[in-house]
Amino acid sequence: MIDKYRSYEDYSWITIRKVLEFYGYKTTSRKPKAFKEILDVLEYMINNQMIEVKQDLDSLSYDTGIEIKIIPQNFDSTEKFAKLTSSQFDTIMMADSSLNRESILVAFLYINSYIGCRPRQNDGSDYESAKDNPEAFFKSIKHMSEELSMSKDTINQCIEYLTNSTDERDALLIKKEVGSVQPDKTKPPQNVPNIYVLNKEGYEQEIKWALDKIVQLYRTDEFYPFVKGNNQK
Repeated sequence: MIDKYRSYEDYSWITIRKVLEFYGYKTTSRKPKAFKEILDVLEYMINNQMIEVKQDLDSLSYDTGIEIKIIPQNFDSTEKFAKLTSSQFDTIMMADSSLNRESILVAFLYINSYIGCRPRQNDGSDYESAKDNPEAFFKSIKHMSEELSMSKDTINQCIEYLTNSTDERDALLIKKEVGSVQPDKTKPPQNVPNIYVLNKEGYEQEIKWALDKIVQLYRTDEFYPFVKGNNQK
């Protein structure tokens, strides 16, 4: 939001209320926990010289206009950051469901951070090692749940929103169901993670490269249907 309302002179104005409402929180006389979390984020950016704020953060109310001076060399993303486009952000903020928009955003940022941005050559083309670095995510829902402190059911609902297209919007992610593997015939099959890639041109190739990586990881080139009763990946 700071970047969205940024001026050519690198100034921005926001209020706590606008941030909370953007994420679907109700603003009542009793301030939600997220109010303090927003202040913590602002303080973090101030301490890391990403922004300058003259006001005392502890004195801010819902509707205090916060004047922010952006320090571009520290605020703007580098090649080590996954980028979130305005269209991706708007798609998430359009969510009209029982899910908290913040949950959808966090799930997408987590997946997108693993998809990352593969290094490019000066002419914009991929390095020869592109196949070894597929722009894809293939970690288990269980792993996501533990790292994000979210229930598996909530994460699955977030992913369902992110992978479904409607008349109003295109899906942000493409999902490829892999299934199960049985490298050791003396043991029962085990489900492997699904593959998720950004919904953009060339995603088919990224899925193929990701499948090749899974083949290497599980030492098998055979995939079977998902095992019922086994943990969904």
